[in-house]
Amino acid sequence: MRGGRIRALAAVLAASALLVGCAPEAVPGWAPPAPRAVPGVSLAPAPIDDAASPGEASDAGPGEGADPQVSPAQNPAEGLTAAGLGLVAGRLRNDALPFAARYVLIPGVPAFTERVDGVLRSAIAATGLPYAPQAHPAGAGLGDRGCVPGSAAWPAAEVLSRPETGPAGGAGTAVTCELTAAFGSTIAVTLRVVAGGPEGVTTDELHPLMVDVASGAVSEGVARWSEAAPAELWARAVELLRQRAGGLSSAPVLAPDEAQLALAAGALQAAGADGTAQRDGGLLVTLPAGVASPELAGLGIDATAEPTALLVDEETVLGWSTPEWRALAEQAAQPFSGVTAPAASMPVDCSLVPCVALTYDDGPSGYTPQLLDVLAAQQASATFFLIGRSVPGGADTVRRAVAEGHELASHTMGHPDLTTLPPAAARAEVRDAAALIEQTAGVPVTMFRPPYGAVNTAVIAAVGMPAILWSVDTKDWQDPGIDALVDRAVNGVAPGGIVLFHDTHADSVSAAAAVIEGLRDRGFEPVTVTELFGGAVPAGRVSAR
Repeated sequence: MRGGRIRALAAVLAASALLVGCAPEAVPGWAPPAPRAVPGVSLAPAPIDDAASPGEASDAGPGEGADPQVSPAQNPAEGLTAAGLGLVAGRLRNDALPFAARYVLIPGVPAFTERVDGVLRSAIAATGLPYAPQAHPAGAGLGDRGCVPGSAAWPAAEVLSRPETGPAGGAGTAVTCELTAAFGSTIAVTLRVVAGGPEGVTTDELHPLMVDVASGAVSEGVARWSEAAPAELWARAVELLRQRAGGLSSAPVLAPDEAQLALAAGALQAAGADGTAQRDGGLLVTLPAGVASPELAGLGIDATAEPTALLVDEETVLGWSTPEWRALAEQAAQPFSGVTAPAASMPVDCSLVPCVALTYDDGPSGYTPQLLDVLAAQQASATFFLIGRSVPGGADTVRRAVAEGHELASHTMGHPDLTTLPPAAARAEVRDAAALIEQTAGVPVTMFRPPYGAVNTAVIAAVGMPAILWSVDTKDWQDPGIDALVDRAVNGVAPGGIVLFHDTHADSVSAAAAVIEGLRDRGFEPVTVTELFGGAVPAGRVSAR
């Protein structure tokens, strides 16, 4: 029902009490004519408890000075998670600035990624200090990522001081986010930027973003009310108050001045943001004390002394709403349709995020599907250096790896020491495997890993591809055990590092989930080798960024 959709679009404030005006005493035996109908609006039948003026509610909220737009919402924010919606959760921390950020990215919506990137980079630039991705010691807790329920409405000082959102020491810059709605093809996300410290807050900005995952469109907020709505509300309220005070005039109410118009606009804004303001299919709107007009002054009321509670019926609410809001209201009762692309399709910006490339040699093997399961569950990417002679028997696994966002590269046809071969033979070992991988998976192969790490300038020149080595060798071929593998991979790497594993060893596959979780705890994000270098892997021998 339409009333249900409108109720589904409301958010958070309190309503107010009914005006008790001073009316002239009635003449004995005289009965006034029946009051004229005021279309769509009536005085609330009873005082409303816990009244708060729109001005008070607005002043208490975050984002002082922000454009007063409201985002429609269907689902309660606490019920929305990045994982549940298919989003990518992110987190940054740089103690040198200091700076901290919680955010989400929406697969299939590059415009939203650009908007988030712009907010993050602007907040970083405002510090005036150089930025480089920073990792942290084990136990940093940075694996907890994405939006923080309630953080868009916390006091700014709390955003800065709380460990889940604030920078080191509680002073600096914090970016946080909150998922506020998901319905139809729409996701509503509020980004918030807070800067300052214990001495005071210098910045508090809100960015309420509405995202249409079907079209890819992103807008900052959706205005609830049309330009004409405040004046319409005010005029009808004055007419009702005039009738209540015993006024008999049928002359039209004069237009409000700027102060009265602002009073009515604030009341509408507060009511539109208040999830408790729905009543009898309409909307409860509370005008604060201070309603004044020549019509009321003529009846001895210079300005109302108490709040005035009004009921606006559903049809009038829709008529006063903007077309954009009405369009959202039409889909508000629909379940969220889902994102249009997998999380694995999202690129990682390693100039912002501390990245590490996880690489696996010698596959595909019988363990590789299990490893792909782990990577999918963890939403992590890796690079597989494949042996050509193993590709035909593992063709389905090879194609699956590509479909799930991983990178493939050559590890030669038969795993020889390339430095012992003539240049033409070395080239054939690498290039023949690359051609077989390309034929099987349908993707280009642009790099190789020399078996045993044995490579020289003659081999590199003959092959004509970057030779990818590593900065951390887990030595999994020595079977040191899962704990040792996790420790070596997690604690031995720095931003821009490349970690060597083999997906032919059961322990390496069994350790994968703990490795990824440990890296993320330190602030890292696992990526492919090409992502590590921003899409342009340098020529020659490469062991780290």
